[in-house]
This record gives sequence, C-alpha cells and structure tokens, in this order.
Amino acid sequence: MNKYNLKIKTVFAKFSKSRVLIILLLILLAFAILTKGKTVHLSNIMNILVQATVTGLMTIGMALVIIDRGIDLSVGGVAALSSAIGAICMVELKLPWIICVLIMLLIGILIGFVNGITIAKLSVPPFVCTLAVLKTTQGVALFILGGRTISGFPEVHAFFGQSSILKIPVSVWILLIFTLLGWLILRSSRFGKELYAMGGNPKAAWIAGINVTRNRVLVYVISGFLSAVAALIITSRIMCAQSTIGEGMELDAIAGAVIGGVSLAGGEGGVLGAVVGSLIIVMINNGLNLMAVSPFIQTGVKGLVIFTAVTFDALQRQRENRLLSR
Repeated sequence: MNKYNLKIKTVFAKFSKSRVLIILLLILLAFAILTKGKTVHLSNIMNILVQATVTGLMTIGMALVIIDRGIDLSVGGVAALSSAIGAICMVELKLPWIICVLIMLLIGILIGFVNGITIAKLSVPPFVCTLAVLKTTQGVALFILGGRTISGFPEVHAFFGQSSILKIPVSVWILLIFTLLGWLILRSSRFGKELYAMGGNPKAAWIAGINVTRNRVLVYVISGFLSAVAALIITSRIMCAQSTIGEGMELDAIAGAVIGGVSLAGGEGGVLGAVVGSLIIVMINNGLNLMAVSPFIQTGVKGLVIFTAVTFDALQRQRENRLLSR
C-alpha cells in the first residue's frame, strides 16, 4: 500500500512540474497566432524576460511563503516604500549611491522581519498581517512622495535595469541567480527540507524539533528582501520613483506561484515552477497589450487565471487524497 501511495505521489509531482511548461507553450502559441507572430519576435521575447524579472523575484519569495502555508500581500508595498525612500536618499539627501542601495534592501528585510515576527510569535493570520502592512507601507510611500515623481537618480543606478552582460540584461542575470539560489535552498539545504515539513504538517514539524518560529521569520525576511531587490530594478529601469510602484504586484506573484505548482495548502511546489509561472503572467500581460485589450479586461483575465489555477490545485489535491485513501 505504501509503495502504491508513493507511486501516486510521484505521478502527481511529475504532472505538476510538466503542467506549467505545457501552459507556457500553449499560451505562447495562442498569442503568436492572435498577434500574427509579434509575441515571438526576438525583441519582444527579450522584453518579456526583462519584465518578468520584477514579477519573478517577488514570486520566488511568495513561493517560499506559500510552501509554509502563508501568504505575503505586502510585497507591492515593500517595493513602493523601498523605492520612495531610496529616491529621497539619492536625489534629495545626496547620500552615496551604495549606501542608498543598502538602505533600500534593508527596508525590505525589516518589513519582512516585522511580518515574520507578527505571524510567527503573535500568531496573527498571514493574510491580515500582510494586508495591514501593505496598506501601511503604501500610505507611508504616498506621504513621503506627496504624489510627486522623483527623478534625477545617479547614472550608476541604471546598471541594474538598463545594462547588459554578454548581451543579456543585468536584471535577467539577477533573476537567474536568485532562482538558482532558491532552487538550491529548497532542494539541498536543511532549511528547505524543514520548510516543506512545516508546510505539510506544522504541528508534526514542531514535535520533530524544527524551529518553526525561526524558519517562518526567515521566510518573510527573504520575501521582503526580494521585493526590495525588485524595487531596485524598477527604479533602475525607469530612473525615477512613483507612489504607484508595486501596485497590484502581490496578485501577480501569487498567481505565478500557484500556476507554477505551489500549492496554497502548503508543503508542495518549487522555485523553478514558480518563476515559469511568473513568466506566464507576464506573457499574458504582454500579449493582451499587443492586442490592444483594455487594461480593465486585463485585470479580469488575471483574476480568471488565478481562479482557474487555485481551482485546479484544489481539484488535483482532492483527487490525490481520494486515491491515497483507497
């Protein structure tokens, strides 16, 4: 019976990994036909990869949080506040550029730490905590900027969003590096194994001696840090800071993770699938833009994609549970 159950889990795991690639290819083919080949032009593919760097970084952090049965709605607010304070430091306070970059990253780490401590120590539900932090950070960013768009960043800041190495944009290299690190953490580290155990059965993980509090705080710190890195790339790309930076990105990150096979029930999924899932979200946005579809309809389409992914995940889990109970 145990061998039979193991085979079932293996089949479902392989299907989940291949599912996201199949979806990617189908969407690529569909938009290639609908846009008469515009989406598969080399320049547009590179544009998609560049756009996917921001969503992809946030999705990596979101994937780790969801594997731990959590959610982080504050990622967009972290990006907004980090970019706002970074702009003030660079443009108005004239602080050294590297110090400003470190401040931006530190903001993400601190907000992630606050999320983690509040959720892990005080047992505040992740949805409530991170939603409150989202509104707080967005409000502070609005207050700091006062509705302004701050430009005049030092030229060196353009490196992250506008430079290339070996003809590949630096931002894409950054995403590849963090994707590899995330994959190695989940696959090879003790922390990764403990994270899956916590997501699968938190009580059993605690009984087994896993430091659930420490790991949970670390997960949210990573998510906050990656959101700050995303803010760094956004401001580097547009060379200005706006209060709207990061708006709605939490939904794209959640959608990318779920489409990529990360189960909202926790304990399942991986970074590679999540990043491909974020690429799918960006491809959908890009294809709809090329088709001149209304932004309002685009929002509805993304909502439908999230609904479909979550529903499929729930149905797949129910089917697996029924087979395992036989």
